[in-house]
Amino acid sequence: MNCASQNAPATFSGSTKNAFLQHLRETPNRRRVSQSDRIALIEWLTNPYKRPASQEESSRRNYAQKTFSWDNETQSLLAVAKNRGDHARTVITTDMIADTVERVHENNGHAGWDATWKDVSNSYYGILRSDVIFLLKQCQLCSKDPSKRPKGSARTVDQTQQNSSSISDFLTMTREQTENINDPMLDLSKADTQGGGNILG
Repeated sequence: MNCASQNAPATFSGSTKNAFLQHLRETPNRRRVSQSDRIALIEWLTNPYKRPASQEESSRRNYAQKTFSWDNETQSLLAVAKNRGDHARTVITTDMIADTVERVHENNGHAGWDATWKDVSNSYYGILRSDVIFLLKQCQLCSKDPSKRPKGSARTVDQTQQNSSSISDFLTMTREQTENINDPMLDLSKADTQGGGNILG
């Protein structure tokens, strides 16, 4: 069942996109490409008269020429294919990540995290998997359609809650209670007498 409909709201709300911009500021990553990065890369690729002013700039130019290409016909900055059989990917700047993920997610019928990430990473450079997950968690359509939630998400939450309960139960046990457990890994009395109370030590 497709969770999209004619009267449905946009995939990502304005507040989600604003929160995503904050996410980008709080989690910088060298694989993302800013507008200024894009301009610099294009100049290194297209301006034969631009000479590096330092060893650092020379390294940047070499990296740019090895990693990216400029398609003059489409006016697109591309990340060159690394392996045989791969194809060049369009470079997406940080200001376009949310719109790009939104378009891909809508085009693939609001598929889950893995499918959307596969579609994004096959065609685009500059978007992280964590960016895709951050945005898809906020998809207004998928949040209203349980069939579109990531497989195992409810089970994962339940398991996490159970684990949290088990840990808190263990931490609140008295010494007498732990001594009655027939598990040598949890026998704190032996741990104390053998030097060091760290169970994992």
